[in-house]
Amino acid sequence: MAIFLLDDSTPPPKGWIEGLSRNPAAPDDVVLRLLSVNAIDFSTRKAWSDEVAEVALNHADPKVRRHFAIFGGDQRFRLAGDPDVEVRRALAACFELGKQLPEEVLEVLADDPDDYVRWDVACHPNLPRQSQVKLLSDPVDGVRAAAHQRFEEADRPPGGWTPITSEEADLLVRSENAEVRERAAFNPLLPIEAVRGLARDPEFRVRLAASTHPALAEEERAAIDVEIDPGIRYHLPEWTLLLRLDTVELRRLATSAHVLIRRGLARRKDLPQDVKERFAADEDFAVRLLLAENHDDVPVELLLEIWRDWEGLSQRRIRERIPRQGLRRYADDPHPRMRALALDDPHTPPELVDRLSRDEEPWVRWCALRDPRLPARRVVELLNDANPNLHRDAAADPRLPPSCLLEALEQPRLAAAAARNPTLPTHVMHNLLDRAGVGRRR
Repeated sequence: MAIFLLDDSTPPPKGWIEGLSRNPAAPDDVVLRLLSVNAIDFSTRKAWSDEVAEVALNHADPKVRRHFAIFGGDQRFRLAGDPDVEVRRALAACFELGKQLPEEVLEVLADDPDDYVRWDVACHPNLPRQSQVKLLSDPVDGVRAAAHQRFEEADRPPGGWTPITSEEADLLVRSENAEVRERAAFNPLLPIEAVRGLARDPEFRVRLAASTHPALAEEERAAIDVEIDPGIRYHLPEWTLLLRLDTVELRRLATSAHVLIRRGLARRKDLPQDVKERFAADEDFAVRLLLAENHDDVPVELLLEIWRDWEGLSQRRIRERIPRQGLRRYADDPHPRMRALALDDPHTPPELVDRLSRDEEPWVRWCALRDPRLPARRVVELLNDANPNLHRDAAADPRLPPSCLLEALEQPRLAAAAARNPTLPTHVMHNLLDRAGVGRRR
């Protein structure tokens, strides 16, 4: 399993600074010394003291302020008036990381002189209505377009579909723009005759969109010239998730031979139990995966299958939902992902954790290292593991005895990792900074 991103180790003294900058237990006086040399990773914790925040907010290096704008605590909102445009851009773009800005901050940024800042503000889901209206008349086309999209979405029906007359449908079908025809084909309110016309479109993607239309009979759907590769991730028709469907219609569509319709339906929360059972046994892996990702009551056997074969973004949530009791039976499974599951069993003895920490697969050894039942002596042994991710994580492990931790600080391949060990005493942190030539604060 290739999950490790290997990089070069950073020897001391630079490695000490790098490690301390990411040490979640570093006290304020250490953090402030690190800030004096522009070396702190604000992503290591959710909150910062007012003293640290004040230094970060007024730091001479805009790169530090920019990093604080992204990862700092609530104090970062004050950066809405920062003189450096890159700092304000970083703050405005935080929605891309799933973060939300208060409405009063968005109102300030909506008046920013920078076009990119205003464009990002227009994309925020909680942008106040008065700011939306203001950006509708922005002098920059892209900002106005983003504001219009956000403004319309507030009053748009699910999926953004509106009824289409026969005359409008005829114009869409005859459009020279394939993207327009494709978008029309995805509209579940498009008249059936227009859908049948698009089913004969010269463009594959238009025919594919038409083939997923809910009004088509299965015979018509099967006659459309499209070939779907089960290994390709296609755009799923939005109506399969958003359109209101009764139980009879759901059961009918669940038997469709069109795999994209079944994939789309598998995401719905209102599936009857018999449909969920059908999808759990579907021949298409993506249907089974989407069902497992969106429903908590799928069979355990399906969760185990998905965990064994899937390494996508949802794998962690899939693993968390597998019942833990009895998982140690997989300790000798030929598949490394299944062997790692044995570590999730609360009754797995320390001896078995120790054995799995010696597994031939580095990822299984890494999982064992993260297990609190692994004896400290084995953590020490893993300092010499051939895999850099393992020996570095062992150096950062709180179970590492103090004498071994001090030795690791002097080794080039372990120095940075050891410096981020949360058990590192404060006086040792200061000593490392002294040796690295980082001045003390007055």
